Amino acid sequence: MTSTSQEAPRTTTSHPRVVLAILCLTQLLLTLDDNVVNIALPTIQRELGFSGPSLVWVVNTYMLAFGGFLVLGGRLGDRYSLVRTFAAGTAVFALASLLSGLAAEPWQLIGARALQGLGAALVAPAVLGLLTLVFTEPAARAKAFAVWGATAVTGALAGLILSGVITEYWSWRWVFFINLPVAALALVLLPRLLRGIHRPHGDQALNWGGAALLTCGLALLVYALLSFGGDGGRPAVAAACAVLSLALLAAFAVDQRRSANPLVTKGVFASPVRARALVAAVLLSAATFQGFLVLTLYLQNGLGFTPLEAGLGYVPFALGSLTGVKAGERATVRFTAGRVLTVACAGTAAGALLLSWAASREFGYAGLLPGILLFAIGVGAGLPAAASAAARDADERTSGVIASLVNSSQQLGGAVGLALTGLSLGDSGHGFGAALAVCAAAALLACGWAAVVARREPLVSPSS
Repeated sequence: MTSTSQEAPRTTTSHPRVVLAILCLTQLLLTLDDNVVNIALPTIQRELGFSGPSLVWVVNTYMLAFGGFLVLGGRLGDRYSLVRTFAAGTAVFALASLLSGLAAEPWQLIGARALQGLGAALVAPAVLGLLTLVFTEPAARAKAFAVWGATAVTGALAGLILSGVITEYWSWRWVFFINLPVAALALVLLPRLLRGIHRPHGDQALNWGGAALLTCGLALLVYALLSFGGDGGRPAVAAACAVLSLALLAAFAVDQRRSANPLVTKGVFASPVRARALVAAVLLSAATFQGFLVLTLYLQNGLGFTPLEAGLGYVPFALGSLTGVKAGERATVRFTAGRVLTVACAGTAAGALLLSWAASREFGYAGLLPGILLFAIGVGAGLPAAASAAARDADERTSGVIASLVNSSQQLGGAVGLALTGLSLGDSGHGFGAALAVCAAAALLACGWAAVVARREPLVSPSS
């Protein structure tokens, strides 16, 4: 056993396609559970006796735990190996899914959802970190990131459709039980396929004080954003949490400069590209999440679609996003991720403006289609490009924490998008055109940051 840890880690696997499929299936579960319960919430409320204000925490608790523990999850992966962290996180996620499906009281479901978010925070950085280590050749890595991005977008869309079908024809409990066979498959196969890919680095001591500061700071920030964006929230409490979160994050920054064992490894932000790519990812994720949510509300509350019809109305979105993923994959190899990200953010903004115009003029579903397709293509190309630019030059010691930062930027962007949605829809809740215009503004800001990434990024990607 001792000799194994001394060996140089393998950087290849004999079954890369199988590894990619398992990693992306697991990623699919994480994105499904971001919103798969949304359509099932009224049924859950009736069966478990949730009050109106507490019902939202079935969704928010998952996001809170997921976003708060992501960086710690990535750091644990770097120290104890990404494969072990993936296995532990998947086991926790599966157990929490089982407990969620068996819940008989509101507190049981909310507690299980928090545990699910913790498991997801361990798994998500490991998935992206392992992709970075296994696929090192530029074309292969671009394809792997494209498939990962397509999985994330598809999972968000499938969550709506699947939730509607399961709730209408089966039981809401199967929204959670469907996670179990995929988790079992991943736990059995992946550790065997990736044995020796990433060894633990026992010399990297964990800075638990820094971990506590960052986790609490991120969790409070996500809570504040969710509270600002939710119905019936308390602005004073949300503002106090936002101020406290900023104080904790500032203390974390000071701790990182002074610590001999920083949570975010020294040199992670040395790249002139990475920090800017992460900011662009936050803004693009905010635009994506907001556009997605506002469009869902408009289809049901503005156009009168049933939940199932609204889910099926996203089929063109899925087709557009997959088109964007494929086009972005090819363009990234030729033009670099930063340039693809810039064009993708511009396309996302243009699509949001078209959607805003169509919603304001009440053109109906047919009038939304051009905006839906353009928005979806931009998102499909942009999210993998942002991840690829941020993960540039990641190595065995930093891949986990860099992957966690990429996932954190997306979770934080989602919380920002939810807050913007609640604020921009107005008191009536029907300001769909204005909300989509705000979405376009977020995408334009992302485009500006992406342009800086493109200017700083070398034109020819390194081979490893």
